[in-house]
Amino acid sequence: MPVLEMLGISKSFGAVKALDDVSLSVEKGSIHALVGENGAGKTTLMRILYGATAMDSGTINLNGQSAHISSSAQAISHGIGMVSQHYSIIPELTNLQNLMLGAEPGWTISNKKAASRADELATRMGFSFDWNASASTLSPAGAQKLEILKLLWRNAEIMILDEPTAMLSPADSNALFESLKQLTEAGATVVLVTHRLPEVISHCKEVTVLRGGKFVGSKPVEETNTEELAEMIVGHPLTELAPHQAVGRETARLTLQNLSAKGYRGDLAVNGLSMELYQGELLGIAGVDGNGQRELFQVLTGGLKPESGSINWDGEDITSSTIGNRIAKGFRLIPEDRHAEGVIDDWPLEENAALGLQKQPPFANGAYVDQHGRKGAAEKIAAMFNTKHGGLNNPMSSLSGGNQQRFVAGRVLFLNPQLILAFQPARGLDIDATRKLYDAIRSKCLEGACAIVVSFDLDEILIHCDRVAVMHAGHILNPPKGSEHDRQAIGRLMVGAA
Repeated sequence: MPVLEMLGISKSFGAVKALDDVSLSVEKGSIHALVGENGAGKTTLMRILYGATAMDSGTINLNGQSAHISSSAQAISHGIGMVSQHYSIIPELTNLQNLMLGAEPGWTISNKKAASRADELATRMGFSFDWNASASTLSPAGAQKLEILKLLWRNAEIMILDEPTAMLSPADSNALFESLKQLTEAGATVVLVTHRLPEVISHCKEVTVLRGGKFVGSKPVEETNTEELAEMIVGHPLTELAPHQAVGRETARLTLQNLSAKGYRGDLAVNGLSMELYQGELLGIAGVDGNGQRELFQVLTGGLKPESGSINWDGEDITSSTIGNRIAKGFRLIPEDRHAEGVIDDWPLEENAALGLQKQPPFANGAYVDQHGRKGAAEKIAAMFNTKHGGLNNPMSSLSGGNQQRFVAGRVLFLNPQLILAFQPARGLDIDATRKLYDAIRSKCLEGACAIVVSFDLDEILIHCDRVAVMHAGHILNPPKGSEHDRQAIGRLMVGAA
């Protein structure tokens, strides 16, 4: 008997039918994957299960018994927990306070006992935390790990994980799945929402596919493969990948010399780094999270002042140049955390389209806002990667996570980008959208731009980038000649073993 059944679930948002008679059946003690392209209804279905969204029709059965779930509190009482793509970490609180928030162990709290239990849970998952540290110091990967621990703290028996590995390194992802396997062997059940089909094949028992708010099919993972799942997800055969291009090394557009910058701990996160980026080049930077990738991008965009070294762009020293000057030169950023750095959730899409570009045509006409130009630009940005939205006047928060990412990527590539800095650019994107995004970045490079992509998904950058380097301990390392796209050689560099 399934531990969870969702039968005939339907949900509309105005004229948009997000779910149309969708069913899901999950076995106890299994990792069950839920896959589909952006806007397929995966997150809406899981939010209904978690009580965060009310369904229009349908039933939910838990252990064969009908369950009424109209709030997250009711879901938690049924042993259901969820980690969404948008974290609920409060930066002003400590890591331990965030872990306990809403599920405190009693009227009086012994921090020592709470920290002891927290350490036990973290050790079980292969994580490590400074419980007294402010949560504001957490990287997105660290915040993701803390969110998962919150489920264990609440003794969740059915764990909904929405893109849990999107911000994790390959090593962290593997460790997470090993921990999830141990939890399922102890009786827990995991529903995994993901776009990473290799994870589905490697770690899940069964997979359910949604497309356009409808149920496409469910099958045991052992009876399918990534190619079949990909076609089920997008509804058509996938296009061929664009080949890696041979980039000439005559024109170095970006040159970094002995660049150093401090991280939030006060240590040198970027440590004497030197590198060149050539015209037309799409460079992928691999590495374990926390090795200076974040600070490197902050220095390049002008948000962090380097301690020493120089940044040269097209023969000009721009080390002390302002953020605005760099934007004017064509520096564009797909940020690691779109909510903190890329969008304003409450603003409409039309206004979000102009963020960072508001002083440039077509968004501005001299010192004045060009309303007509801004609207036209927003339409083109949304169309670039087929962002699904209900109108440009709707707030950014009305879009799914994947569609927000499409919009941000479209904005970056819209207005003459010259240096494209993309941090986890495919986060929340399905297979087809990921390919289209990288093809669009490459197209801009073929026009004379250049790009740096940081991703914790090694396979992603091996597939899509012209050259792959590794960032370790604040340095850029290049694979040995002949091993430029060798996964094992790059993996050794990532952990400092080469």
